Amino acid sequence: MMDTESTATVRKRATHKGDATREAVKLAAKRAIAIDGFSAVKVADIMGQAGKSAGAFYLYFKSKEALLHELLEEFRVRLKDEVNRPSETEDPLKNLADRLEAFWKIYREDWPIATAAFQMAMVDQQFARAWRHVRQQGIRGLSTMIQKAQQQGFSPGVDTELAASALCSMLEYTCYNWTAKGGDFPDRFIDDTTALNVLTQLFVHAVGWQPLSQASYEAAQALIATRRSSNGAR
Repeated sequence: MMDTESTATVRKRATHKGDATREAVKLAAKRAIAIDGFSAVKVADIMGQAGKSAGAFYLYFKSKEALLHELLEEFRVRLKDEVNRPSETEDPLKNLADRLEAFWKIYREDWPIATAAFQMAMVDQQFARAWRHVRQQGIRGLSTMIQKAQQQGFSPGVDTELAASALCSMLEYTCYNWTAKGGDFPDRFIDDTTALNVLTQLFVHAVGWQPLSQASYEAAQALIATRRSSNGAR
């Protein structure tokens, strides 16, 4: 008598195959968006990258916008898990540098998704809300880090929420500018080491400042006066 597979086994195999195809479509979408941009890319382009027929796309996603929403949510969750993870150091500036590195590397890998979502947020309310959710998550995390830095005497008196909003805006747009085709350096590849060196210097100095003591302030004023006198005598 010939053995037959159970219905559950067949369904499980079909589900696994479907999941694998769904993931392949998402990876193909990243490649296609990187080449043509989200607005210009067509479903056929995405499925061509995946080696599937265009019609198969609708077995997994209602539209390319629905696909982008799913990719953006995965991007947000990854940021939450890797950037907003519990700190392993008590040094707030080292913690800031570590999280900055994690953010840059995730953005570098998923820049087509971040760029597409950022651009769509300008013209579509659903994407605007989704992108705001991503930003608010980052602002909360950075605000908490600035608060911890303040406990050690850094950034005294600064509104941590507004500071986090400003720094997140700078970081997001800088990452977009350094990775997107239409950015400031379309003909230059900015490697991780160079990018992180610049970003870390800017962020650590933006958060890790302390007020001058009275003695240091008076010494600085005296130095400025001396230089002015020297320049005037020339």
